[in-house]
Amino acid sequence: FFFKKKTAYEMKTQAEGLNSAAIAAFKYNFGVLVSGQSTMIPESAIGPVESLPELDSLDVTPDPSLLASTVILKLNGGLGTGMGLDKAKSLLEVSDGNTFLDLIAKQIESMKASNS
Repeated sequence: FFFKKKTAYEMKTQAEGLNSAAIAAFKYNFGVLVSGQSTMIPESAIGPVESLPELDSLDVTPDPSLLASTVILKLNGGLGTGMGLDKAKSLLEVSDGNTFLDLIAKQIESMKASNS
C-alpha cells in the first residue's frame, strides 16, 4: 500500500472544512507559483468577443434570492502607477467626498436594497 503524506496546506484546508475542489484548485495554483512558470497571458492569445446576445433577447427571470450567492469582482490595477500615483486609485476622491471604493460600495448597497 502507498500512503501519501498530506502537506501542511492540505491538512489546514481540510481542518477548515474546505471542499476537495477548493483544495485541488489551491494545490494547482500553488504548484504553478512554485514552479516558476509564467502566469502571464500573451497578448497574442487574447482576442475580441465576436458577438454577444442582446439582453432583450435573453429569457431572464429575476430572482433576488440569487444575490445572497453572487460575487462581484472588480478588476482594477496597473494604471495608477503609470499615472504617477503613489496610492491605489480606489482611494482617490472622485465626487462629493466619495472615493472610487465608496462609489463601488454604494452601488452594491443600492443593488441589494432594490432587490430585497
